[in-house]
Amino acid sequence: MSTQDYTLGGARLFFNDSAQDGQAGNGFLDLGNIPTFAIERTIAEIEHFAFIASSLSRQKDLNIVTDIGMSFNFTVDELFSENWNIILFGNGTTSTVQSGSSVVDEVTTAPIILDRSIFTAETNISSFNIDDQLLVASPYILGTDYEIVDPITGEIKILSGGAITSGLTPLYMTYTSAARTRDRIVPGDDTSIKGSARLEFQGQNGGSLTWIIQNCEIKPDGSSPLSSTEVSESNLILNILVDKVVTPTEPFGFVLHG
Repeated sequence: MSTQDYTLGGARLFFNDSAQDGQAGNGFLDLGNIPTFAIERTIAEIEHFAFIASSLSRQKDLNIVTDIGMSFNFTVDELFSENWNIILFGNGTTSTVQSGSSVVDEVTTAPIILDRSIFTAETNISSFNIDDQLLVASPYILGTDYEIVDPITGEIKILSGGAITSGLTPLYMTYTSAARTRDRIVPGDDTSIKGSARLEFQGQNGGSLTWIIQNCEIKPDGSSPLSSTEVSESNLILNILVDKVVTPTEPFGFVLHG
């Protein structure tokens, strides 16, 4: 036995959506750091028993394999937009551009409830003030009538004890927003994303493994806890799908080792 065969290393997984059955797809996406990774095998069998006259008993003489499957169970901890798209059953990401502007007299539509939040239509705000244009000659007072909870999200809280009364509507918000580009995802539109994949495992002793998969699907598996004290991770599963069209002799792709 050689110590060079001891395995310690890490996996990288690349996924190419819409690339099944030899299609070009959209290019390989590196799913980022993978803290845990496991190759799962599924085998279902039917046992066959034959009667043995000499022992007057039925004895098993055959296992018939009826189902076979392979998948990768793994976690990711780099929650960029493409991974969020997988986690949330999205159908892809599109860019939403906020160019940045001076917003004057943006109207609140819901009746005001004290000590609850309202949000500006744009985010990344500064130079904020609020008035009702009817009852006061000057804007309401920051820290007395309202507070800016988070300028990044545009969260404003109306404070009890101030001059703004419950149920008052409309209020008029004036502020400046900075430019911001965000990725937009529609959750629940695609329960699995199909494509092809490439697994690269690099061993610290120099050994390596490359698994080329022509047909597969990727989707979230279990929960995706978000933590403020630890690195947030999400569980994903990649199911290898048998490809009888392009690679009938390699139903689960092929592996290169060494």
